[in-house]
Amino acid sequence: TQSILSNGTEGLDMASAVRQWRCLRHLTAVGVAVVTSNGFGVAELFDYRNQDASAVDGITGGMYGIRLDNMVSGINAFEALAGAKLHSNTTGRKQRERYRYVCVVLASQILTLLDAFIFPDNLDSSKAASQLHGLALVRSTEPRLGKSQGPLLASLVRLSLILLAYLEPSSVRFLQACSRLRCFLHWTLEIIRESVALGGYSVAFHELNAPLDRLVLAIVLQCHRALSRCSVVLVEMESSPWDKYFSDSESRQKSHRRLFRAVLELREIVFAAYRGRNEVLRAALSLQAHEALARGLEEMSSPKFLLKSSKEASLRTFLKNDWMTSFHDVEAIGDMMISEQVANGQVYKNRTATTIGRQAITELVSENAAIVKEYSDLLGIPFNLYCENQRRWAETEAVREREFEGNEAVKKFAIKYRSDSVEGNKILMAKFSLAMKRMSWIVRTS
Repeated sequence: TQSILSNGTEGLDMASAVRQWRCLRHLTAVGVAVVTSNGFGVAELFDYRNQDASAVDGITGGMYGIRLDNMVSGINAFEALAGAKLHSNTTGRKQRERYRYVCVVLASQILTLLDAFIFPDNLDSSKAASQLHGLALVRSTEPRLGKSQGPLLASLVRLSLILLAYLEPSSVRFLQACSRLRCFLHWTLEIIRESVALGGYSVAFHELNAPLDRLVLAIVLQCHRALSRCSVVLVEMESSPWDKYFSDSESRQKSHRRLFRAVLELREIVFAAYRGRNEVLRAALSLQAHEALARGLEEMSSPKFLLKSSKEASLRTFLKNDWMTSFHDVEAIGDMMISEQVANGQVYKNRTATTIGRQAITELVSENAAIVKEYSDLLGIPFNLYCENQRRWAETEAVREREFEGNEAVKKFAIKYRSDSVEGNKILMAKFSLAMKRMSWIVRTS
């Protein structure tokens, strides 16, 4: 990071710094491919039925989610085996539950590793150069495992959505994931604004911005689900004695404060998406969902409401608006799950919504399939290359000469075997004849 910031005058030389950063980008691409191939792509996260309904996570003891330590450790064989045995049923949607914990820890490890480079401690966040530093690092579109993953920023958003879907809402890691995702969204909107200014097209899901527009939609949908989980945790936390889930009352108070901070971050993410790319939400959400979302956000930002309510009261009110308390069901269309708030031809107030939202989810499914295919093809390249080399070698003159030499050797050994068999039979017959003569002489003399 020092080398990149100082243009190679400090730390590593610029060439070494670039190589190190490319290795990290390659690691990120591999991580995204692994979690996607195990059933945790962006589109699969919309299947809310896969959420663990128990109040306490079976492996980590988290409250309505996976609890990770402040310092994320690696995955050992015992933890992987525990995750595999947690759900012994390997049919249907329960199959991917074996890999849920491992994939969440992998996503957290990669994002934590990249934090030191994207958000270095020696950067002043109040300066515009700090924002430009991170954006310049994550906007690169140089393919590492094919082109299906898009820029590094898109891969980081995919990993962040996994944490948003499965981490414990009142944990430190969840709050960090929300703050990180908020920054990623701002960078995504900045890239979209540049594309709109360059191409002159601000329509939603235009070919210039379609992949990023789909991620903006996915972010809003996952924030809606995460806010719902936060609401459930808040009710459970305030209605239960502190010793039910916490070791002391101070831990409960800290978790309570973190929960409200996470709700604030999630609300700001949704508000930023609404202000920065409302065209996408208007096109991809159903008429009723977009109306409820707009009403809830505009109410939160009105001056009268801000003057009357404290920060905690405003967050509690936001968690109770129509958009938050509705649209939690999903519709199964084949193997694809679509949230009920996604535009899919719903009728509301004598108006019919489009199917743009459903098309966007379908494209996300196709992106996941493309990521898995490219990853599988790259895994098979070494073996395919070996087979191709063997095929090419088999067509050379050297192979034909060895085949001729082999045939001659087989003929030579076959002739020698036949001659040795004949000689062996002659010796056996001679020994047998001699033995018979001796037997006859013994009989005559006795």
